Amino acid sequence: METEMNTKIYSFKAPWDLLLIILTIVLCLFLLGLNLLTTQLIPTLFALLIIFGSAAFGIYGYRIEKGKLRIIRLGWSTFINLDDIKEVKFVPNAMKGSIRIFGIGGLFAYVGNFKNRLLSNYKAYATHRRLTVVITTHKNEAFVITPDHPNEFLEVMKTVSGSKIAIST
Repeated sequence: METEMNTKIYSFKAPWDLLLIILTIVLCLFLLGLNLLTTQLIPTLFALLIIFGSAAFGIYGYRIEKGKLRIIRLGWSTFINLDDIKEVKFVPNAMKGSIRIFGIGGLFAYVGNFKNRLLSNYKAYATHRRLTVVITTHKNEAFVITPDHPNEFLEVMKTVSGSKIAIST
């Protein structure tokens, strides 16, 4: 966790688990390897589009700043307003048994809409299946993120929310 003094920005890394590392390497090599079978431009562009498109939707960190949780992507970010958050809890393996409804399940991240018995429908912005933090909004939307230090993340959320957000482990 990094803290930049005057501006009160709290940063957390998004560590990759072993499965994500293996899947990303294997899928990238497979897609690039397909290009060895053809001399046509369209399949090459399609493979590169999949790789770079997935990388753009990957998760590269999390920041708590200016009343928002910022989910850092490649060249852009997704935001969740802290005022919209009802509860934050560290639930290791919260994504276990999930079915991907729409999204990316192992190329640079686990991102998109998923469903499982524990959370029902939820949005994942994750890179590590064991370091899962579940965020619930006042509209009962569930989000899963994976900061490198989940307990420190909870403490920061408690501090910046002035205890308005329920925190549990």
